Amino acid sequence: MREKRLRASFRDPAGYVFERDGRIFRQVLPAGTADHELFVRSGLAEQVLKDNTVIPFHEISRNKDGITLELEKLPFISYPYEWSFSQLRDAALLTLQLMRQALKHGMVLKDASAFNVAFRSGRPVFLDHTSFMVYRENEPWRAYRQFVMHFLAPLLLMKKVDLRCLALFKNDLGGIPLDLASHLLPRRTWLNPGILIHIHLHAKMDQCYSSDGKAHRNPVMSRKQLENMILSLEDFTGGLKISGQKTQWADYYGNNSYEASSLKFKNEQVESFCREISPAVTLDLGANNGFFSETAARYSRQVIAADIDPQAVEQLYRLNREKISHLQPLLLDLNNPSPDLGVFNEERQSFFTRGRGDLVLGLALIHHLRITGNWTIEQIVRLFARTAPYALVEFVPLDDIQVKRLIRGRETLFEDWTLEAVMNGFRQEYSRLETVTIPGCTRTLIKLYKN
Repeated sequence: MREKRLRASFRDPAGYVFERDGRIFRQVLPAGTADHELFVRSGLAEQVLKDNTVIPFHEISRNKDGITLELEKLPFISYPYEWSFSQLRDAALLTLQLMRQALKHGMVLKDASAFNVAFRSGRPVFLDHTSFMVYRENEPWRAYRQFVMHFLAPLLLMKKVDLRCLALFKNDLGGIPLDLASHLLPRRTWLNPGILIHIHLHAKMDQCYSSDGKAHRNPVMSRKQLENMILSLEDFTGGLKISGQKTQWADYYGNNSYEASSLKFKNEQVESFCREISPAVTLDLGANNGFFSETAARYSRQVIAADIDPQAVEQLYRLNREKISHLQPLLLDLNNPSPDLGVFNEERQSFFTRGRGDLVLGLALIHHLRITGNWTIEQIVRLFARTAPYALVEFVPLDDIQVKRLIRGRETLFEDWTLEAVMNGFRQEYSRLETVTIPGCTRTLIKLYKN
């Protein structure tokens, strides 16, 4: 099969990533071979592979065109604008840790892009082997500005302004501009030494340098100064935390109309269906705190647990780190899912391009799509049909107390919201449907089979 170069891999003259026969490779070009050989010879590669902080690779060939490496293929790649606060912070700390380790081996990271990091078994892992380059005496860290734009700026905006500020990353894949971050942060942050230095004064210097039209000499920074700078950044970044306040979705199962027996029955049905299907990949859309994701994980090789609430995704990431290594948390608004982005809209794939599986769960979800999002039944059917051949969906009728709250004053707008209408919609895409009534309430589970 002909090799297919990844659309996002074009900026680095030292190499690029390509796919062939479903396998992932990195081509190290002649411009990057000396740095790669130092990466291996210095012992840095051995150390980071032992630490599981860099994606595993092995050399398969070398010639005049460079060195070809085969990389471990990750089952799912999420992007920084789909992460929780703690995921972004952990990715930042990994980047700084690798920079510190690189210095000990006579190297540095020339890039500090958040897109160089993915998540594997509940931990961040670095993807870009050609980011390691030889350290040059008295040179500052070239990637410092990129680190601030990709990590510190969004983290500080999420902490000091609103967790939803992470969405700004979608508008600029190069990171959040420093002048914008400085403008959005509260005035009181000028009194915080770390924020003052890394954001506010940094933004002012950027503006001065870009407007005076003069050429400026690169600053001189000794190795010791550089090491201290990285340690200081690690301390500052590691100290960033958010409060674990309860929200509607993060605390959904502690604040809903379910009786304990109804919730137990529903979980048993999820377990039974997952056991029957035995999916490789399960998607849990509207996963809340991961209650049903955890059940699905016992029968799936991977679970993608998505929710619109940043605090819920925080809980999912905690579940991922502490308990279920094959769960992938994802910040996702189905009304505005991650689109194709970047040059020619080809660098970063949309959620629906990446988010395919064998089974999709839509529990206590579709009534929100219909009533809050004003989706049509046809669109709801399309969501599940394009995502997986099997689905488990929960229908919540108009007389449910939660639905009554949603439609108050708009009752006549949703007269089409009946179990019969929803079933008829799903019959257009699925060959077999089974229903189970949840005891203790008027809700119904619908099992959907394409085959």
